[in-house]
Amino acid sequence: MSIAIVGGEIRTGTGARLGAGTALIEHGRFTAVGRHVQVPADATVVDARGMVLTPGLIEAHCHAGLAEDGFYEDADYNELTQPLTPHVNAVDAFRPDDSALLDAARMGVTVCCALPGSANVFCGTGCVLRTWARRHGDYIIDPACGMKVALGENPKRVHGGKDRMPATRMGTAALLRTTLIRARDYAGKLAAGERPDYDPVLDALRPVLAGTMPLRCHAHRAADMVTFIRLIEEFALRFVFEHATECDAILNELAAAGAPLVIGPSLGRRSKRELHRRSFASVAAAVAAGLEVAITTDHSVTPLEHLRLLAALAIAEGLDEDAALRAISIVPARILGIDADHGSIATGKQADCVLWPGDPFDIRVKPAAVYIAGERIPSGDGETMSDRKYAGPPALRTYPPFSGPIASDGAGARGMLGG
Repeated sequence: MSIAIVGGEIRTGTGARLGAGTALIEHGRFTAVGRHVQVPADATVVDARGMVLTPGLIEAHCHAGLAEDGFYEDADYNELTQPLTPHVNAVDAFRPDDSALLDAARMGVTVCCALPGSANVFCGTGCVLRTWARRHGDYIIDPACGMKVALGENPKRVHGGKDRMPATRMGTAALLRTTLIRARDYAGKLAAGERPDYDPVLDALRPVLAGTMPLRCHAHRAADMVTFIRLIEEFALRFVFEHATECDAILNELAAAGAPLVIGPSLGRRSKRELHRRSFASVAAAVAAGLEVAITTDHSVTPLEHLRLLAALAIAEGLDEDAALRAISIVPARILGIDADHGSIATGKQADCVLWPGDPFDIRVKPAAVYIAGERIPSGDGETMSDRKYAGPPALRTYPPFSGPIASDGAGARGMLGG
């Protein structure tokens, strides 16, 4: 059975606007997109005249599914017991019943990246998730999308308060550098055929050193970003800056480093000194400088369902509308390494899309329909996973874990340090 969404203005997510066109979906993928698409006789036709069709929105940095809305005393995204925890993985804490996921799906956010929090220097590995699926395993797109590290106030406040490193920014940089050196030596011994004692901390960093996994660096202040660029140059590693609050102060350095940015959260109070200069204008400035920019809610700092609201506020500060859509669709898909299948409306890609009965950036407008992997998600209230009937094995490709050899902000009792 195919679905034909007919007559709506198609905004592909890459900057193209196709006017009144048709998107044909078969077996969970777009099989034809354009103004002159032959609609099969047996297709379910969705009349989209007067509406706008966009890709499903993508959140590049959040903590949804690692705690449940309203139950943060049981949050699982910060392993506070030591400053070096690269061997923990967010996917092992994932809870599909977090109501924030379904709320976000119904507001057009179809994919999110769930990362460990920012309490530690090496925080752990993040995962990429669908916000709605029929089975637990079908939520997971990529179980290992990047290694989170944190600079700035959070790690030194958490661990300095326990009378251990890092208590200063110097200590954070020293732990980053010495751990990477130790991991490089460990990987070198394995490559040479030696058998060093297994070290889970060092072994977890092997894909980072091999260039198959980026470092996702929590850094708000310009000084912290410059420090991290200097460290990265020593080891020639892939990286992304998360938050980048003061990015507009060092745009030349960031452009020279080729650093993608995930900017935000910029809505809410200045809860700590690092956020003193937070502004939605930084998004437009970074885009104008030629940088790859995604916008983040940093859920639960801002609820995940309000991702497009943040993009709309960036538009109010000078960001072009098409650039705003890119910042919550194709750019985060590129940053997460899933752009071959997600992030835009194009033939062959998975059919994640949103039908809007008005301007997508008008916050008074709610989606008329949301499709994830070609299936229209339910709009009723109160649904849980137990209400979702088994529909057979998924037909869509998911991303396997790394196959190499084994080898926030705010405060709370269990470390409400998202970020």
